[in-house]
Amino acid sequence: MKDILNEIINTKIKKITYENVLKLNSMSEYEFNVIKTKTLLENKTENEMYFKIVKNSRIKESIFCYWSLIYEEELSKKSLEKKEELFLSKVIISELTRKNFYQSVFLKIENNKLDIIPKGTEVDFIDVNRFIIENGKIQKYKEILECFNGLEEYVLLVGSVEKT
Repeated sequence: MKDILNEIINTKIKKITYENVLKLNSMSEYEFNVIKTKTLLENKTENEMYFKIVKNSRIKESIFCYWSLIYEEELSKKSLEKKEELFLSKVIISELTRKNFYQSVFLKIENNKLDIIPKGTEVDFIDVNRFIIENGKIQKYKEILECFNGLEEYVLLVGSVEKT
């Protein structure tokens, strides 16, 4: 998967390590969970990356759920003495931009009163099946293709916290 991500979204991942599964608990009525990983980039920067297979028709809903999940995770880490100190003035979600084998959106947080969540997160939705098949890489990525077998209507959500 590391090689596919490096090729499609032009990252420079050296190593991906599984951390845990996060589940959206209280901020939405949607059932939503993601696999959280630590990624080590070639420039030695450590990063967080999140993965989930989502239905193509539910990409926009998935953006909201993903943002809520990372917000909830960060909020639960902080011990806020005064809840009224929590203040977000604006959450900006850029339009989905269509690239060759994926769609991309950028979430940006403006005017946090407290430094609770990262300033931005890039979310990519990758059509892994199409990428592997159309590029003739079936033998190279045979195991990954088997994981996506029967999931033609699905894409892989890849959330990556902006490096600051």
